[in-house]
Amino acid sequence: MRKIEYPEGLQFRSIPEAFFKRARANSMRTFEIFKYRNSWFSRTFKESGRKILSIAGALRSIGVKKGDKVAVISQTRSEWLLTDLAIQSCGAITIPIYPNISPETASFILKDSEARVVFAEKPKNLEKLDLSGVKNVIIFEKDKEKEKESGDFILLEDFENKGENLHDRVNFEKIGLDDIATIVYTSGTTGVPKGVILTHGNILSMVYSVSQIIQPKEGDVIFAWLPFAHIFGRLIIFYSAYNAVTVAYAESLVKIIENIKDVRPTLFPSVPRIYEKAYERIRSSAMSSPLKAKIFEFAQKIGEIYVEYLRNSEAPPPHILLLYKVADALVFSKIREAFGGRIRLCISGGAAIRPEIAKFFTAAGIKLLEGYGLTETASVVAVNRENKFKFGSFGLPIPYVDLKISPDGELLIKAPSVTPGYYKREEETRELFTEDGWMKTGDLVDMDEEGFLFFKGRKKNIIVTSFGKNIAPEPIEEEIKKDPLIDSVAIFGDEKPYLVALITLSRQELLEFAKRNNIKGDVSDIIKNEAVRKYIKDVIDKVNQKRPSYERIHKFEIIPDEWTAETGELTPTLKVKKYEIYNKYKDIIEKLYS
Repeated sequence: MRKIEYPEGLQFRSIPEAFFKRARANSMRTFEIFKYRNSWFSRTFKESGRKILSIAGALRSIGVKKGDKVAVISQTRSEWLLTDLAIQSCGAITIPIYPNISPETASFILKDSEARVVFAEKPKNLEKLDLSGVKNVIIFEKDKEKEKESGDFILLEDFENKGENLHDRVNFEKIGLDDIATIVYTSGTTGVPKGVILTHGNILSMVYSVSQIIQPKEGDVIFAWLPFAHIFGRLIIFYSAYNAVTVAYAESLVKIIENIKDVRPTLFPSVPRIYEKAYERIRSSAMSSPLKAKIFEFAQKIGEIYVEYLRNSEAPPPHILLLYKVADALVFSKIREAFGGRIRLCISGGAAIRPEIAKFFTAAGIKLLEGYGLTETASVVAVNRENKFKFGSFGLPIPYVDLKISPDGELLIKAPSVTPGYYKREEETRELFTEDGWMKTGDLVDMDEEGFLFFKGRKKNIIVTSFGKNIAPEPIEEEIKKDPLIDSVAIFGDEKPYLVALITLSRQELLEFAKRNNIKGDVSDIIKNEAVRKYIKDVIDKVNQKRPSYERIHKFEIIPDEWTAETGELTPTLKVKKYEIYNKYKDIIEKLYS
């Protein structure tokens, strides 16, 4: 294992130590806010701490010890966080598993990780899974639609009660920085998932650095909807535990906006697609009448001018300030209210966000900072600053992270947050690092004269045409996706003479388009309408005009399906899975070359 130099100011040796020391100092402060049976409840740090110790005590009673693997299969919720900290308090290793991945993939992770205990949200999360190596199963709640449950499991409530008097059996003082905290399996966009090993030191180093950039403030509430099975979502747990910040949980993805109004968070980490969807909904509403459309366009134009002064730390001229105040009263103040009225920072990660989206929300008084990170770096590597940011960039490196760019444009990293390697994958671990110890990110970037980093594409996604041209598809896809009617784009062309694209459409925008153009029928009929195809062709033609001939889309197909994480075309953070899409639509893609 590589020798790691941790930051000198790191106060704690493990994640549980960080949480419990912060909890003792803030025992009566609210730690968790969650909805249960249609009502909101809260727990103090003291109350959550007792539940964590009880779950940890119960784990110890069934023989869980330091180094054992314990899996969690659940949507983001309070029990996920409590269980995660309890597992680590035993010195055991958390194995997060998405609840919506295929049974084959979940079974592979259980077997590969050698998990001996599984926590699951509901019994249905365990259906069709191979649990042959699992000794104990604990579920958070029963399936409401089933009166009787079959299976050998125990409810978390009963399991927790079992450990109420066993707190003395939990000793996290023997856990060190180099001990493994979690093994996070990558989403497997190109095949079999790999387990990324992350130590307590990896995670604490990252949180220590991030906390210097996004400094917690009194009364902060961080909103948790991102899947905790993803390292970006898990950052919420670690940041909150380290800084004694309140966590508020969304009920579900579809209730994010409703829940935000109730809990009024101050920090909102998310992936670009959520901000894009929110922007599209706001824009679509504004386009419902000519007057609203003009007001929206006025506000957006003035907002973009205003944020440039803000970005340069300059006072806007009086006339711009006056116009901005009008735009704020008519448009931006309503957006802030829709987001709860208290958000001071939105953090976007997981993929690049379109600059106009970041500008729009920042102009609305909801500062949106784009960042960058990887599972292999325990999440954050670089992020824009509150008072130093550039739209279209994913920012500057966080403290204690060293970066350089290889001759072929790949971003290389050295940091205390970098993984020791992949679990039981020695060859892949060797391939992850250069000979002199730099971690290869697989991402192509540019750096400007001020050190701001700009994403250019994934090295493995580079398309090499039959004419030998190397093309990064992501910038082209993002340009096409700027049109609100277009939901997702996947470009192909490896070893082919030209590029082709598969496109899915936004259902909401499609119905609005049909209404404006007097097109009758259901969604499947509208998608086949020639006016829709002509519109998409015009969008692609405009993008093509800005590109050299070898980067132009020659043919495309509109896919009637919706691409989601549940159906397998998107990752849990809503990025397109090219591998899955190619396999699913191979015949359609090949026809585009006929």
